[in-house]
Amino acid sequence: MRHVNYLCFFAVFLSSTIGNSQTLSEKIDELIEKKLPNSSIGILIKEADTDKIVYSRNPNKLLSPASGMKLLTAAAALYQLGPDYRFITSLTRKDQNYYIQFTGSPSFTVDNLNSLLLNLKKKNVAIINGNMIIDSSQYQPPFYPSGTSYDDLGWYYAAPDTAAILNENKVTYELTSAKELGGPVKIRAKTLPKALTLENELVTVSKEEEKNHCSMNLEIKPQNTIRLYGCMIQDKNPKLIELAIPNPLLLAQQIIKNVLNENKIKLAGKITTGITPTNSEFIASFHSQPMDRLVTHMLQESDNLYANSITKKLGYSLTRKGTHKEGAYAIKKILSEHTHLDMSQMEIVDGEGTRYNLVTPEQMVVLLSDIYHDQKMKNVFFRALPQAGATGTLKDRMKKTMLENKVYAKTGSMHDISSLSGFLINPHEKTYIFSIIINGVNKPLLKAKSLEEKILQALDEYSLEGGEPTHS
Repeated sequence: MRHVNYLCFFAVFLSSTIGNSQTLSEKIDELIEKKLPNSSIGILIKEADTDKIVYSRNPNKLLSPASGMKLLTAAAALYQLGPDYRFITSLTRKDQNYYIQFTGSPSFTVDNLNSLLLNLKKKNVAIINGNMIIDSSQYQPPFYPSGTSYDDLGWYYAAPDTAAILNENKVTYELTSAKELGGPVKIRAKTLPKALTLENELVTVSKEEEKNHCSMNLEIKPQNTIRLYGCMIQDKNPKLIELAIPNPLLLAQQIIKNVLNENKIKLAGKITTGITPTNSEFIASFHSQPMDRLVTHMLQESDNLYANSITKKLGYSLTRKGTHKEGAYAIKKILSEHTHLDMSQMEIVDGEGTRYNLVTPEQMVVLLSDIYHDQKMKNVFFRALPQAGATGTLKDRMKKTMLENKVYAKTGSMHDISSLSGFLINPHEKTYIFSIIINGVNKPLLKAKSLEEKILQALDEYSLEGGEPTHS
């Protein structure tokens, strides 16, 4: 009887051991089949130090990574401009004219512009006999990537990427619904109260009404005017929204006029636009944070304006043309020189990650592998990437799970697209590089994000069990 028991135990152990060699592959395949069987999914997972493939599924399939594209933008910026590069906004003079030269600093604020202009008072300038000229010529139109959705225009995540950027070219508003259904919605500016003119036609409705019959919409009109119309759900708590400033130059003109008036500096000419002469006299300048800090913000918050401005700056640095097309060209050229990426295996049209961009999971892993094996780049990226359950766009994901603080990755989300590409680190175990790109999600996007996390959880369990790499 004891002999039979030993045989049974050995059979179970052997079965478990054999099954364990296929556990990860089978488990991930099962998760995909269960959660999103009809979606287009590409996955590649490798050991960072050995390049051994742990799991793959359609690794060479071209897919849209959405904001996962910002990984390429960040890498190109750090390779080309360097971690210490700073955007410079300057105030200069030539003859009777004064010039403010904007160069696309994505973190430049209204307060920064005020401080820059106050240098006129410090220099005892009482009258400007010529014009005050705004130079935003480094970046040319269009001021939105070609893949920008029409529905996104007017909202903060589609703020125009002009060279003149103030407070990220957006305004925050607080919306309060009426106590009675059908009543008007009250709107109050939380920032830059005079930057936009709002036409408010929003009405208060029930949750059921909003779900089936109406929505909040906006229309961009001339002179930084936005019409808000449609409905808002009745709620006892105010709602915050952020709207893009359609024409940042108008806001810059407004601020310049106010500062001159407040400091009793007379302007004989007018506030207009133009190009700064090369031999103009320096008065003052404002330097942005260094590029590694800007890249950190871009990746942590998935900030489209930062990505687009950095992309245009890359284009300008190579061709002296600050456009999306030149920026995309620059990203491809820079990364082809500094990494092992195969540019024929991707389509890059902008730096933020609109639908027109296409990459393969394999190429994302190639990029991340190059970063991992470059100590300087690795240090910057591990500080910059969102960390599971802790920072950025992963702050509220994988919290209080076995993945918390172990995953450093860039997220991507857009309509029917979700992606997650980065690193999984097991203390005292192995580091894995992964890219999961999911297109064609016909269910709530949370389903795709849940799948991403389940896959990483399976990988983490597999790693802790010490399994050998298996892939499909």
